[in-house]
Amino acid sequence: MNVTVCELSNDRSEFLEDWRELQIYLAQNKTDLLLLPEMPFYSWFVNQKEVSIKVQQESVEQHLFWMKEVEKLEAKYIIYSAPEIVGTKFYNTAFVFQRGKGHRRIHTKAFFPEEDHFWEESWFDKEDNISFDAVQLDELKIGVLMCTELWFTEKARQYGKQDVDVLLCPRATGKSSVDQWLTIGRASAIISGTYCLSSNRSGWGEDFDWGGAGWIIEPVTGNLLESTTPERKFATHCIDVKRSVQAKKEYPLYVNTNKRYLEKE
Repeated sequence: MNVTVCELSNDRSEFLEDWRELQIYLAQNKTDLLLLPEMPFYSWFVNQKEVSIKVQQESVEQHLFWMKEVEKLEAKYIIYSAPEIVGTKFYNTAFVFQRGKGHRRIHTKAFFPEEDHFWEESWFDKEDNISFDAVQLDELKIGVLMCTELWFTEKARQYGKQDVDVLLCPRATGKSSVDQWLTIGRASAIISGTYCLSSNRSGWGEDFDWGGAGWIIEPVTGNLLESTTPERKFATHCIDVKRSVQAKKEYPLYVNTNKRYLEKE
């Protein structure tokens, strides 16, 4: 199956141009699955620590507005995250749009940074008992780790134990940390025994240089199959889902974590 990752500008005018180019790209390059960056339809708003209810509402409204545009894209499955207001709570939630079945909620983000440009713990609420359950899409099984969640490697292994075929990681990360993120992406592909995909914000804005560098990484080896650049914002690769199935039988996935080990005296 063909999978596509991308990098889309944080700047709204440049984002519109990127989106037009993405529409053309998908029309010309057949893909089954598309991954979008973290909360792509609104400028990054958690760069300020002070929470604004107005901004929260506007970010939700903009993402709801863009859902019709998502549905026009030529891809069977589209994975993204979006801000969501549920009662008095404000969440960052992963969704999948499946053609013919609509939008489906996956899970809310569980782990947040709290530092310059990323005051997410101040802005977002955390649901109780967040479940990292695999999602079945026809014959394909996926798992989603949103940005910071990728660093909690036990979640990648948990998805591997659920026989996930593709691990999807929408990001909003800076240019200075691209190498670190690529390292954890490769490690997660090995740990989970799945193809690891990531899409990210790009460009310059609010005194911050976004990293771009979407990737497609293969299981077992952790080899980088495709990556995006400012000159090549979209990348597609034909993956063999059988490779993910076989990976579950190889090291380190076959290791029995339930085995009891004797403690040294």
